[in-house]
Amino acid sequence: MGSKWDIEKFTGLNDFGLWKVKMQAVLIQQKCEKALKGEGALPVTMSQEEKTEMVDKARSAIVLCLV
Repeated sequence: MGSKWDIEKFTGLNDFGLWKVKMQAVLIQQKCEKALKGEGALPVTMSQEEKTEMVDKARSAIVLCLV
């Protein structure tokens, strides 16, 4: 069973601080929060493909929660 999360899209009118905390929680749940520090900060034990996949997953989650 997959996880479900529902976060209000950031519009610029709502509270960015709260949205940011919720997005971090979503990325932690999806095991891609380390991608926030950039691909260069990811463990050297990860393959380039794994790094790219993690960054793409984090980026898509963030984009889907923007207006």
